[in-house]
Amino acid sequence: MTGPAKAASALSPTELRSIFGRNLRELCENGQPITVICREIGINRTQFNRYLSGEAFPRPDILARICTHFDVDARILLEPLEDLRRALPDRFLIEMRDKLLIGKSRPVDPALLPDAIYRFWRKSFMFQGKIVTTLALIRSHGEVTLFKGFEENLLAQQENPNARRFPRLAYHGLVRQHIDGISIYCQDRQNQSNITFFEFGLEGNMRFYPGFSLLVRRRIDGMNRMTAAVLERLPHDPALWRSIVRQDTVHDLSYAPPLVQRALARIPDGL
Repeated sequence: MTGPAKAASALSPTELRSIFGRNLRELCENGQPITVICREIGINRTQFNRYLSGEAFPRPDILARICTHFDVDARILLEPLEDLRRALPDRFLIEMRDKLLIGKSRPVDPALLPDAIYRFWRKSFMFQGKIVTTLALIRSHGEVTLFKGFEENLLAQQENPNARRFPRLAYHGLVRQHIDGISIYCQDRQNQSNITFFEFGLEGNMRFYPGFSLLVRRRIDGMNRMTAAVLERLPHDPALWRSIVRQDTVHDLSYAPPLVQRALARIPDGL
């Protein structure tokens, strides 16, 4: 027995619980409130706190739900999250890196795009004449800048309007800086891909980033594949973040501030 398997076998239950708790705390950091995470996973808050503190292991069914929620595998029980994220990518990702990302990416300038919670405004892909607004986290790890957001499952709500609960869809992405703005490459757990570009500053206001969002999919009558979008950097105010999370996702255009309305009106529906 060699490598991580051997190292894991030498760890005591207390050490394994500590690794799992540390990994879980890192996964929860700067994301949704713990109460929201517990509700979406379907677990008691008190028991979840015991996992976070390294006092207990989850049952296999609870572990499966935790892994699904955070899009990780069961190795979070055995190996530090940092080590897992250092694992070599699969052959597809290696080929994509070599064929598409020919030039070296420049690190994102934190003066232009600071690590923060952002509000993501865009015209709806599904409902013409409507806008969608959600929260997103932008955080840098060394020279890599990550993007993470949560969006209402609007399709599930449309197909089953009488259901009591619709788990939010998490999507993850990478941010690249360009001379005139940034691009974000995202994908959700259903392998739906999205490419977004934002300029620096909107009408002289550097807290807002206007641009467009492209959904990579086939054409569907009555739905959009490209929409206008705006990224708004929010102050460090958890109460404000929670109030936005509690609000509905879909709104009329008039719900947005006039500055955002003007930017979102640049691209017509139906493209």
